[in-house]
Amino acid sequence: MVMLCCFGLTAAAQSYHVGDLYTAPDGSQGVVFYLHPDGSGGWVVALHDAPHSCIWGPAGDVPGLMYQNPDYNYQMLQDTAGYANTAAMRNAHPVETDGKYNAAWQVDFDNGWYLPAPGQLSILFGQIPFISSSIVSAGGTIPGSSTQIWYSDLMYWTSAQQSASEAWVVSFSTFYPGGFELKLKNFCDEDSYCGYLVRSVRSFTYTTVVHDSSLTYLWNTGSTEPSIEETPAQTTTYTVTATSEYGCRNTAAQTILVAADGSQTLYDTICQGVDYEANGFTLTAAETETAGIVTRTRTTEMNGCSATVTLELMVKAVENTVITQTANGSYLWNGVTYYESGNYTQYYTAANGCDSMVTLQLTIEHIPAVTILATTHSVCAGDSAVLQAVIENAQEFAVPQAPPVAVGDILCTDGTTVKPFAFAASGKTAWGIVFFVDSTDEHGWAMDLHNLGGPQQGYQWSPQESSNIDVPTLDNIVNSRDAIADFDGYDNTQKLRAAGNSTLFPAAWAVDFDHGWYLPAIGQLTQLHAQIVTLNASLTLVGGSPFDLEEHYFFWSSTESTDGRAWNLVYGGSPRSDYKYYNNNRIRSVRNF
Repeated sequence: MVMLCCFGLTAAAQSYHVGDLYTAPDGSQGVVFYLHPDGSGGWVVALHDAPHSCIWGPAGDVPGLMYQNPDYNYQMLQDTAGYANTAAMRNAHPVETDGKYNAAWQVDFDNGWYLPAPGQLSILFGQIPFISSSIVSAGGTIPGSSTQIWYSDLMYWTSAQQSASEAWVVSFSTFYPGGFELKLKNFCDEDSYCGYLVRSVRSFTYTTVVHDSSLTYLWNTGSTEPSIEETPAQTTTYTVTATSEYGCRNTAAQTILVAADGSQTLYDTICQGVDYEANGFTLTAAETETAGIVTRTRTTEMNGCSATVTLELMVKAVENTVITQTANGSYLWNGVTYYESGNYTQYYTAANGCDSMVTLQLTIEHIPAVTILATTHSVCAGDSAVLQAVIENAQEFAVPQAPPVAVGDILCTDGTTVKPFAFAASGKTAWGIVFFVDSTDEHGWAMDLHNLGGPQQGYQWSPQESSNIDVPTLDNIVNSRDAIADFDGYDNTQKLRAAGNSTLFPAAWAVDFDHGWYLPAIGQLTQLHAQIVTLNASLTLVGGSPFDLEEHYFFWSSTESTDGRAWNLVYGGSPRSDYKYYNNNRIRSVRNF
């Protein structure tokens, strides 16, 4: 008699904030630097640079990668497909080219780490002030602090190409940091120093708890109960399919051997060159390397009964084929773990010497991970075994819950925030768009719906005849890496207005300071810039003025550099110290909420 029963596991879902330490399934660690507004997960940065500076790869087009337009750097913020980009690069590039390391092979791709896309690396740069202490506390090094290269411009490869010969980097140095630059894919200087740096990132997901009461079960016996009780007269394989309330499903199988006098022969099939472990037999890939029938025999004994079990394993030759798979969370395919949906191709040489290609069409979903636990894998005829269907990841079956406030939410005139999808039905009036949320998940910064004075209006920080007047209450920040850590826009604006009138400091007096709006600090502008793609969608929804991704323009901050200079954000995301009397800089005021 065989009894099979099912139970679910209840576990609390992990929740993260920017700056939290994240431990991956393989034990590697990183720091969270971005959270998706819908609460489904985010991105993690590795604690260290890759051990070698490297070239991007050999010259030549990488199939599957778009060419990113070099004229409008804002457009590259839309490219956040670092995982898929890295997969395409690894398919196109070997580990090394002429003895030089290739960037896509400097990341632990098998365990989910990849070369970041431009949009991901730009966001990472803006988050440096928030995550540096966490990286150091975990024993890591801050991006841009490497000493392995001899020049000051610390460049990091992205996974984006511009042409067959050039790819994009982001500068983490003190010279136009945060900006996108084009470099030769196979760059080496006259001293044979080759390439730039790599800092890998990875994605993670988490959701809320759903108990196993929401699941349904179907056994191959026809039963729909969580438990079944059977008395096999011969060796029998039992399967159970678990289906969540959202229609996701998965199936597990367990074979119960029924020992009898004489020999028992089992039949199974496997692809050529793949490890086999089932029915009490274990064969390595080397043992299944040749197509044909592989025979293995073992003797099983329990409770005084014994039997000889023979496995007739049919090893099928590799063929060119397309396979479709759906997996929960991740999918292990021939030694490579994939964490995101997509089409992936691997190449082989069949036993007959012909090339063989297998394309995996992979969909990653939250699917119940069901396994069967058995009290024994062998029974005598007429004896019982207990099998239990176990749902291992019940905490992953629910729709993700968005945080209370997220980037892209609408700040309304009544002081509340509304999700974009709920704004139209709310009947409220938009006041600004959220571009930063602190660790409370309820407070942060919002930007104005429009530039001050209209789309083309520019302001002076201070007039030319007064450009050398220092604001004594403001810190002079000369280094750009220090400047992006200035988030005190409100205090800066208050000090500027206290130091002079609208003639002396036009930009600081242009904002509606009496109602809480102020000239953002350069660190706040850097945060805003990194989220432009999300912000533009919300601006369009509420009738605001989206940022034109095909135009070059500058925005003033309230951060002072020297007597004659102040910081502004240049198109492409670079903080730059500019003359205060430059009169074409725009203003997008911000406020706390």
